[in-house]
Amino acid sequence: MRFRFYFLCTAMLAAPLAAQLPLNSPVPLAPAGAAVSTGDDLLTLAAADRAQEMGFPTVAAGLYRTLLASQRGDRGRLTLGLASALLDDGRAAEAEHVLESFAGPRDGAWYLRMALVAAQQQRNPTARSRLAEVRVEELNPADRAWHLYLQGQVADAANDVVRAKEFYQQAEAAAGNSLARARFMLAREQARLRLGPVSEADAEAQRKNLEQFQLRRISYGIARTYAAMLDALGRRSDAISLLQRQLATMPAEEREERDTTRLVLGLIAGAGEGAGRTALAELLRDGTDRDRQRIALRLVARASNRDPLRADFRRKLDALIGSPSPHPILEDLLLFRAVQALGDKNYVQAEDDARALLQKFPGSPLKAHAYWVLTASAWEQVRYRTAADYAVKARAELSPGPTHAQLGVLVAEAWFRARDFRSAADAYAATLREPPAGIPAGDLMFQRVLAEIAAGALDSAQTVLDELAKDPAFDAMNLWQAEWNLTRALQVRGRTAGAYARVNRLLAGPRPAKGQLSPELRARMAWLQARLSLDAGQPEQTLRLVDALPSVTEGVSPELKNEIASTSALLKGEANFELGREPAALELLKKLRADFPRSDAAVYSYFDEAEHYVKQDKTVEAQQLLTRLADEFPNNTYAPYALYQAALQAERRGQDANLAEANKLIEDLVKKYPQSELVFYARLKQGDLLRKLNQFQQAQQVYESLVNNFGQHKDVILAQLALAECHHAQAAGDPAHAESATVLFEHLRDRIDAPVDVRVEAGFNLGYLYMRRGAAARDKGDTAREQESAALAQEVWWKDVVHEFLVKDPELAAQLGAKGRYWMARTLVELGALFEQQEKLEQAKEAWLLILKMNLPGEDIAKARLARFTTPEARP
Repeated sequence: MRFRFYFLCTAMLAAPLAAQLPLNSPVPLAPAGAAVSTGDDLLTLAAADRAQEMGFPTVAAGLYRTLLASQRGDRGRLTLGLASALLDDGRAAEAEHVLESFAGPRDGAWYLRMALVAAQQQRNPTARSRLAEVRVEELNPADRAWHLYLQGQVADAANDVVRAKEFYQQAEAAAGNSLARARFMLAREQARLRLGPVSEADAEAQRKNLEQFQLRRISYGIARTYAAMLDALGRRSDAISLLQRQLATMPAEEREERDTTRLVLGLIAGAGEGAGRTALAELLRDGTDRDRQRIALRLVARASNRDPLRADFRRKLDALIGSPSPHPILEDLLLFRAVQALGDKNYVQAEDDARALLQKFPGSPLKAHAYWVLTASAWEQVRYRTAADYAVKARAELSPGPTHAQLGVLVAEAWFRARDFRSAADAYAATLREPPAGIPAGDLMFQRVLAEIAAGALDSAQTVLDELAKDPAFDAMNLWQAEWNLTRALQVRGRTAGAYARVNRLLAGPRPAKGQLSPELRARMAWLQARLSLDAGQPEQTLRLVDALPSVTEGVSPELKNEIASTSALLKGEANFELGREPAALELLKKLRADFPRSDAAVYSYFDEAEHYVKQDKTVEAQQLLTRLADEFPNNTYAPYALYQAALQAERRGQDANLAEANKLIEDLVKKYPQSELVFYARLKQGDLLRKLNQFQQAQQVYESLVNNFGQHKDVILAQLALAECHHAQAAGDPAHAESATVLFEHLRDRIDAPVDVRVEAGFNLGYLYMRRGAAARDKGDTAREQESAALAQEVWWKDVVHEFLVKDPELAAQLGAKGRYWMARTLVELGALFEQQEKLEQAKEAWLLILKMNLPGEDIAKARLARFTTPEARP
């Protein structure tokens, strides 16, 4: 018997005798740092981009700064995004500082923003020179539209009205959607209000022009220019009053002029309150120019980040969306309300509006934004599978580019978080074909391998890792971490030889350059090599590798160095046990406990020594040692496990006194460690002990308690099976127990979520229960009931057990474990006996032959039964 195995709890307890529970051998791993989520970063970046595009530059700037401060992601893209947000917010000087402080490459996108800074500051010569430095071929489609807009501004400054208009129109046409077009138009309107130096004389001349052309259509434009001059001179209230008078006297048919004047009033007075907010709300409600309505929507939304304005904006959106006649920019309204609801964690409203946009406007250029809302909503609610689905749809709406590539990573991480590791592995493979900037390729490669491992595809993981290792982009740190995870997974699966071979090959290969690999990871890998050498049956090599470990621990933290030293001492003790050097092994374990008294390795050494005694059938010594461990380390994680193992050693001696002693140890475990995960399994073992003591009523109570109190436990089905067997054992003298056993066995046999081994065992017992019922009927002379019971047993054994799990479906047959194969063999033996009793000899032989054909346990019994029907001459 060995105490060292890995977490295979369900499988271990499914074994016939439930001999032992899992225990993790101590591994020298430093505490892991806080996990960094690429998915969370990508969603934050998406939120920043969306805020900027929808007219919330202050919000966008804050999010870009947060991402920059994290020291993760594509710093170039984040810096350009922050500069763009600051420009949209009218903070040109800050944008210039951000751009000047950027240490990365200064390409066309960088020069474009520097030119926009100069234009916003009305440094026209600088704007022209910066514009000349922009290499258009380096710009993405969105930046190319801004390049056209900037050329319009430069032409405007040069009083080339015709060319300026052409460039502005081209910029608006190049905008990808209505949000981007509104952003250009707003920037243009804001630029018009920046008149440069204005004198009182200039304003007076404009006032006279207004008086001269009063009541003519030309006066509306003059009035707006005069209002802009008044605002530039600091006479904002006069400008507001002027525009309000213009609106009050403007004829109703001048709808376009009314829309423009309302927009200018909103820009001058501000969208936060008063006349400006009222004018923009009226434009949004009654306007005829959709583009100006979108600008008004952006301005009002931007000013409504806090209550009570946020609530007021929500009411305005509700009224506009709920209008009997569809609003001209309904899709924009739905998106803005969805985004606001998402920010308020009102996920139902956010998803309803996003879906409404998709349903009402199937061809909308805003579909990608709607899918982003649905993706973010699902992600924040930890519905990662749904998030992955929506992210895939959002990605399908985008052309190849940075956002398209980043969405691929988000899809992969969403699948990983949803524990759909197969889909995650495939998605990570796709991201490597379109890697996004700012996310190291090595990180994606590591995640690809990790997903394969988590999917249980260890052979595929090895193939993938070996192929990726040829790529120079797979940095040493990620490569070695991938090897560590794969090797540990192989080790846990019992594939020690493969794990050992991988570690040997890695450590024998070229050593990474200084700085590429942490000394901690190299030291852990060297320790793992020593561990695997022992598991591979090479204890002499283990001793050599352990002795060499101090040479690879230089530069590691003191904590890790101590962990490696303590676990290495434990390895040496184990290796000496394997070599038959008991005195040396015991001395090493004693020294380990003295040198590292509170370490996990010291605690684990008790299990090693106990295991040594068990191999010599010294169960008393093993039990005493384990009990001592629990007494000396009552707060250690392994203390309840030690009590459990001590109970097993008492049970092994088999006498009633020993079984009672084991039961007492179980009670001690449950009393001292009521929150331990072992409580369920300890109680399950307690029921087994009570059954061995023929205390079936008490055992029944234990199993019923487990079923009632651990209904959601992953192994509660084992308690249900034990309860059924307990009723079965009491069925001879009590029909109520027989009925309870029948119901429970039928339930377990039919549960498709139950392990195959459990269903087979339940099926055998159900048939056996029918046979006992038939025997009782025979004793009473009730032939009809006897035959009925035999028919039921035959049907259960053949149809529900043998045919269902052995004959019909090879995949189900392949799932039979050791316990399931045992019960299948017993079923065939008893089924053959039943056929023989019914004088159906050929069918009896077929049942016993199946045992031989399927290589099931009980071969000798099957051959003995078959021999009775074979002549001596025919025998081999």
